Formats: sequence, structure tokens, C-alpha cells
Amino acid sequence: MVAIAARGLTKNFDDVVAVDHVDLDVSPGEFLVLLGPTGCGKSTLLRLLAGIEEPTSGVVLFDGVPVRDIDPRARGIAMVFQDHALYPHLTVAQNIGFPLRTVPVPATDIGVRVAEAARNVGVADLLSRYPEHLSGGQRQRVAMARALVRNPSVFLLDEPLSNVDAGARSALRGEIVALARRLGVTTVYVTHDQIEAISMADRVAVLRYGVLQQAGPPAEVYADPDTLFVAAFLGTPRTSLLEAAVYAEDCRVVLDLGSQVLELPAGDPRTAVLARHHTERVTVALRALSIGARGMTLRGTVCAVENLGHELLAHVDVGGVPSPWMQPPSARAAAPGESTPYGFYPAYDVVDPPPMGEVMVRVPMPGRVVRGEELAVGVGLDDLLLFDRGGRRIRFAAG
Repeated sequence: MVAIAARGLTKNFDDVVAVDHVDLDVSPGEFLVLLGPTGCGKSTLLRLLAGIEEPTSGVVLFDGVPVRDIDPRARGIAMVFQDHALYPHLTVAQNIGFPLRTVPVPATDIGVRVAEAARNVGVADLLSRYPEHLSGGQRQRVAMARALVRNPSVFLLDEPLSNVDAGARSALRGEIVALARRLGVTTVYVTHDQIEAISMADRVAVLRYGVLQQAGPPAEVYADPDTLFVAAFLGTPRTSLLEAAVYAEDCRVVLDLGSQVLELPAGDPRTAVLARHHTERVTVALRALSIGARGMTLRGTVCAVENLGHELLAHVDVGGVPSPWMQPPSARAAAPGESTPYGFYPAYDVVDPPPMGEVMVRVPMPGRVVRGEELAVGVGLDDLLLFDRGGRRIRFAAG
């Protein structure tokens, strides 16, 4: 097992910064997932970790040794890509054994290694077939077996399940994790799919525009996001982001959402923390709420209902002002006095279609909720994720 460390890792392509001063550690035998939207620098970072790309600045260390100082054949790296790239004229067995042609392995051992790799990924019964006779999931299994046949110390996977159908993808997720743990290999897995990341990772590292936003255990990153981007990117259904103003006077602290207010419980030490932001505008991030009283109340009208089988997901318009999505670093600053149609915050780029001023509410079956219905939703202090204008988390003191 190998420990991987990135220190000040930066990669520029002309005037585009693909990876921006990333510091990241991967412990021996750990399963780390690099998560982020398309174009955020995940694949570039993976190639930097492998030593395939030369960094503009910074260094990647394998057990304390710069990876670029290690002969590529001695790095012990196996890589699997989105495109399985099997040789169509070779059988499954020949494809799996192909990397051993350049490795000093006795001919008598090649068949044993191929059979073991095939058995590890569940294709032992397909060794005599050609790639054209395999399903997408089977081809990706063969690609993994080909990568693992050299007994690597580091396993790097770049969105390997993107071209696999949903049913096979679900099965392969668990098998990849089980295989990495069984072999004890240090693994870095790239994906844009938050479900893959949360279900597979020991730790997840979230990237945005080449900048590492947060790294930690999946449950911790989800429940305790450091930035507005992490809160917005993680969560199904989509996290609601609402503009609010903080007002604190006469021992009362309220979040003014425009059409209604949330009054925070008096005497709670977390309320006192928010009072320091008197008159500031903040973003309130709310993950899907559940029916029930929790101290504060939001009232709204059901504008859409999704039936998920085990529950209903109600979109409740609470009359809030949708928070603008944060601009990329390269975007221009708003001109003085320029504003959105709402009139009180600077112009930002927003998603298309723009987010609505609504919250999501989970209604367990056999509950019933219909469009147009008025609904009161309980909101607890623990439901509120608050962020300043720079997208940084406003953290409450311990309650």
C-alpha cells in the first residue's frame, strides 16, 4: 500500500487554471473519491497524481518520494478510464494478460494471474469471448481485470461507470469497493455522481474550478459543508438556497426571507452567534424537510408533487427569494449599482432555469398532498445551513 500526498499542486493550460494549489493526502489502502461537476479539474488532478501530467507547480509524493522521480514502470499504478479501450481482435483472456507482456513474469504464471484477475472481477466464465460479445458492464469488468493483473499498489479510476447502464452501475459500485478493500490497494476514484461518491468513499474530496472545497468522510461533508457550493452540490433532492437578511434587536434574532420570517429561539447560544451578523444578507440552505413541528414554521403553497413510491416529495413555494449561484472566479464583477430584478443584491450568473423560492418537503406514504394545497412546515435550528456573501459557512456555537 502506498501513501499519496499532493502539496501545492497547480496545473495551468495557457490561461486556464485546471488545478489550483491543491493540498491532499490519501492514506495507504484508503478509498478516496474526487467529486465535482464536469470541468472542475477532477481528471486533471488524477493524471497529476499518476505522474502522467507535469504540474505547473507543486509536487506529488508516493511514500514521500516525488512521483516524477519514480520510473513509470516502478510506480505500481493501475488506471481504468471511462472508455474501456479493449482490443477487439483479442479474447478476454488476451486483453487481461496484455500488460504482462512487458513485465518479467514467467509464462507459466501468466495464465494463473489472468485467471485470478478475472475471478476477482467476475468474468472468469468469459475468458474465451471477444469484446464485441460482451455487455457494457462486462467490458468494464475486463478493463478492471486488465488493470489489476499487474498487482498494483495504486488504483486510479476516472469515471469508469459513466458508460454503463444503471442496473450494472449499481452492482459495480459495491464490487469495486469490495475489490479495493480485499486487495488492500490505495484507490482514487473520479466521479461527478454524488450517489457514487457518498456510497463508495472512505473520504470524499469536493472540487470546484480546480479548487479543493472540502475533504472528509462522506457523512461529515454532507452534514457539515464548509462552503455554499458543497451544500448546494450535495443533496438529493436539490438543496434549496434562499436569500435572507439577519436582524437582531431586543434579544430577538430573525431571518427575514422577504415574505415571512424565521424567529430563532431566544436563549440558545447558537442564536447569539447569528446576532453578530445583524443587517447582513446571508444564504439559507435547506435540505428536504419532513412534516412535523420543530420550533419555527414556514408556510407556503404546494406547486409540484413527485411520487417516489416510498414517499412524496412536495415542492412548496414559500415566497422566498432564490439565492444567486456564486460566480466563477473569472466572471466579471457587477457594475456599481447593478442588481438583479429583486433589487437588493449584486448581479450574479444564475442557473438556467433559475432556482425558485421553494423548499422541498418529504411526506411519508400513505400521506397525501396535492398541488395548490397550503402547507405549514416545521423548521429547526439544526435544519439551517447559513452562508455569508462569499459562500463561507456561518457556524453556530455548540448548542
